[in-house]
Amino acid sequence: MRKAKKSEKVIYFCDGKKCCKYNKEIKDCLKDLVKDNGLKEKVAIEKMKCQGMCKQAPVLCIHKNECVGKVSTKEAKKLFEKHIA
Repeated sequence: MRKAKKSEKVIYFCDGKKCCKYNKEIKDCLKDLVKDNGLKEKVAIEKMKCQGMCKQAPVLCIHKNECVGKVSTKEAKKLFEKHIA
């Protein structure tokens, strides 16, 4: 059995109860950006445990070193351009 190739970059979405209510649109936006830029093999979108930033929902992190709350679709696109593209 082949070992799965580790993605070069990872976008994490908080999987907490409140974030899950608000992150679908942003997650779909980022998935589309990854696909449209031909980065499906290099970028993974994964869930992470609740970050305890519920008042900042939805929360996403790029490589777990930059976490951002209250992310809009517009901000998600800017983060993608800055950290991924």
